[in-house]
Amino acid sequence: MTQSLYFLGIGGIGMSALARWFQAQGAEVAGYDRTATALTQALQSEGIAVDHTGATSALPEGLQLDMAKGRTDRWTIVWTPAIPGEFPLLQQLQQTGFNLYKRSEILGQLSEDRPLLAVAGTHGKTTTSTLLAHLLNHSGTPVEAFLGGIARGQESNLLLAGLGNPRPWMVAEADEYDRSFLTLHPTCAAITSIDADHLDIYGSHDQMLQAFGQFSAQVKPGGLLWHADVVAPLQKAVPAARNLAPEVYGALSSDSSLSDLGWAAGYKAVGASESGVSGEAQFELHLKGHSPMKVSWQMPGPHNAANATAAAYLACRAGMDPETIPDALAAFPGVARRFEIKHKSGDKAIIDDYAHHPTEVEGAIAAARQSFPGRRLTGIFQPHLYSRTQDFMEGFAQALSALDNCILLPIYAAREKPIPGVDTQGIGEKMVGCPVECPSEIRFLDALEQMDPEVLLFMGAGDLDRWIDPAWDRMNKNTTTP
Repeated sequence: MTQSLYFLGIGGIGMSALARWFQAQGAEVAGYDRTATALTQALQSEGIAVDHTGATSALPEGLQLDMAKGRTDRWTIVWTPAIPGEFPLLQQLQQTGFNLYKRSEILGQLSEDRPLLAVAGTHGKTTTSTLLAHLLNHSGTPVEAFLGGIARGQESNLLLAGLGNPRPWMVAEADEYDRSFLTLHPTCAAITSIDADHLDIYGSHDQMLQAFGQFSAQVKPGGLLWHADVVAPLQKAVPAARNLAPEVYGALSSDSSLSDLGWAAGYKAVGASESGVSGEAQFELHLKGHSPMKVSWQMPGPHNAANATAAAYLACRAGMDPETIPDALAAFPGVARRFEIKHKSGDKAIIDDYAHHPTEVEGAIAAARQSFPGRRLTGIFQPHLYSRTQDFMEGFAQALSALDNCILLPIYAAREKPIPGVDTQGIGEKMVGCPVECPSEIRFLDALEQMDPEVLLFMGAGDLDRWIDPAWDRMNKNTTTP
């Protein structure tokens, strides 16, 4: 691979992690992204040139000269499908003759000769992979991690192993979008969930399950872990998956054990911590061959107990001492935008969560109820993509109905064009038992003030987090913070 790389869509969470890794190896790195964000600004502060114009004149001088001469061997062009095919700069680079690689292809190349721990699934990838990287790092195991979120404490989506570690464990998300995970051949991998998603890519849930079956078959023998909810539907959809013999983890009932079920790992008794520490949750971690371990930490909800269980299993496969896991989980600082408490004072709080699928929305609301029992819970939801909103309108309405109040922001289009008749009002009309407003963005804060929220839960994968600080100011407009 060349030592000069240009990233089209460098502001993406996965793309920026790769860009940071190559810069750390001494490569020349630059890129384009449509919008200036905190992440692109961070890249620039780290010495990576980021252009927001897409003009050929804004390319690095060396790349401009090579384009003029038709020389294509000195630069590697990395792109993301979020960049539309008709984007002029993308077309110019293609016409010049450069080989263009998707982010997933580069990640696959980097992991070819490395021991790889991968996390796949329609939900939980980012939290589980970040937990896994944290556990290994906490235990002193050399690890490099390419994450789909910003790890708190590290404040980065890239974890480097440091000098003197030629073959550290590599941790990566195995992303099902665009079948990206099929470039990976992990040493060990977990599949956390297989709910229908990305139907704009796959066409049907069954086709998505076929891809998960193919990914499972690419994991090294003996290294596959599935959540219990994955087993039956995946084996039914992909008969060949019955021959893979994965290990299984999942939720244990009060009277069941790993040996009863034949599982490798499990969790039970998710609830408030006995320590009395505000916001702290507790669950019991079970790993085959070890006594149950009580975990108290800052990540509420059964979905996070599941994430921790998968991460713990994979960390042990990489050599971590299981007895050190509870302390390591207690020290986990969290992931940005994954049930991140942004503000908290007195009876009021704002939580930011990346939930953008009905199952994730349901989990975020349940975690908020657990963390703030008895408080009035208002949700702010910004649907992500017109296609996802169309596919899961009923599911979103059902999940959001568990709120006390709800505000639906306009759909975040991202890479898509509007679909006639698909809007947030369609979700609101299907909600039951929960007052809902669908204001324009300029009326959002006024609508919020009328609801007089106590706990405010922001949910979505778009740009709604820019409203968090103004919302907190409006919530405290007529109060004095102690």
